[in-house]
Amino acid sequence: MKRLLGLLLVTVFFAVAKAGTPPCINPISTIDWSFFVDALEFEGVCTCSTPGQIKIGLKWRVAEPIAFVETPRKAWEFPCFGIKKSVTEVSKKDGYTNGVQGAKTNVHYIKYPVFAVLNLVMDNLCVLKKGEKDDSGQIVNGLDILPTGFSEVNPLIWDDYLSVLVQPEKLLLANPVAQVACLADCVASSSASDDDLDSAESMRNSLFWCAGCWGAIYPDTTSIYGQDDIVESALEVVRILDVLHSSFQLMDFKEVSGLDWAANFSESSVPSDVACTPKVFPRIIKSQYWLNLAYPVSWDAIPIGDFPPKWSWFKKSPGNEDFVWTVWRIRDCCLGFQFP
Repeated sequence: MKRLLGLLLVTVFFAVAKAGTPPCINPISTIDWSFFVDALEFEGVCTCSTPGQIKIGLKWRVAEPIAFVETPRKAWEFPCFGIKKSVTEVSKKDGYTNGVQGAKTNVHYIKYPVFAVLNLVMDNLCVLKKGEKDDSGQIVNGLDILPTGFSEVNPLIWDDYLSVLVQPEKLLLANPVAQVACLADCVASSSASDDDLDSAESMRNSLFWCAGCWGAIYPDTTSIYGQDDIVESALEVVRILDVLHSSFQLMDFKEVSGLDWAANFSESSVPSDVACTPKVFPRIIKSQYWLNLAYPVSWDAIPIGDFPPKWSWFKKSPGNEDFVWTVWRIRDCCLGFQFP
C-alpha cells in the first residue's frame, strides 16, 4: 500500500508540472476565503485544565479549509491535480451519471490543510500548522492521501451490500420512513448562514442520517439516486466525511448541540470541552462543516444540505463534469497562557 501511494504521489506531482493550475495547486482562487473572515468570532474568556496545569485565555471560533474532496466518474482520475484519463480508457471501477436515474462515481478525500501547505503564519489562531499533529495524530507537512478515503481502494465506500453488512445499524435509517424527517433538516439547513453558524444547529445535528435537501447520508457509499449530478457530488462529500468520522479519522472541534441521538445510536458519549481538547465522535457533525465548490466553478461556502437552487445553477462546464469541493471545518479553541 505504501508503494502504491508513493507511486501515486510521484505521478501526481509529475502531472502537475504540465497541468497548469488545477484547484489543489491553486487554492488562492478556488477557496472561498471570505468565509474565513465571516466565520471568525470572539467568544469570551476560557480556561482549560490538565493534570498539574491550567490554561487561561481567550476563546475563538475559526474556520479552516482542511481537505479537498473530488468525485470523478473514471477510476484513478484526479481533477484536483489536473490528471485525466483518455475517454477510450475503461476501468472496472469507472462510474456513471444518469440524472434522475442515479449516479455512481468515485470519491477521493485528500487531506489538504491549506494554512499549513501555504505556510501562512497564524500563530495567534488555532489552525493546523506545519509540524503539528492532525486528527489522526500524524505530523502535518502538507497534503496527504488517505486510502480509506478512496473508493477505488476502500470497498466499503464502493460496494453497497458490503457497507450494509459491516454497518447493519445504518440500514435502520436508510428507509423512506426515516427520510420523511429529512424534510425538517432541509428547512433547517437552508436557513443556516455564515452570519449565524449556529442557526438551527440542534435540529440539524439531531437528524444525523440526513443531508438536508441533498438526500440521505446512509448508506455511506457512492451510489446516489434521483438528484442533479452536482447535488449528488455534494452528497458524496458528506458521506465520505461520515465514513472518516466512523473510522475515527476526523474529530469534533466545535462545541455543538443536538448530538444526543447520534451518541445514543452509536453507543458513545457527547464530546465536551472540545475547545480545550478535540474529541472523537463516530458520526458526522453537520454544523461543523461547510463546503465550497472549487471546480469547475469556484463558488461560496455553503452549509451541508443547503437548498440546491440557491447555489447549484450554472456551476457546470462542458467537458468538466467532475467536481472538486473544499471542506471547511469550524473549530473552537482556547488561546492563552499555560500555568505553571
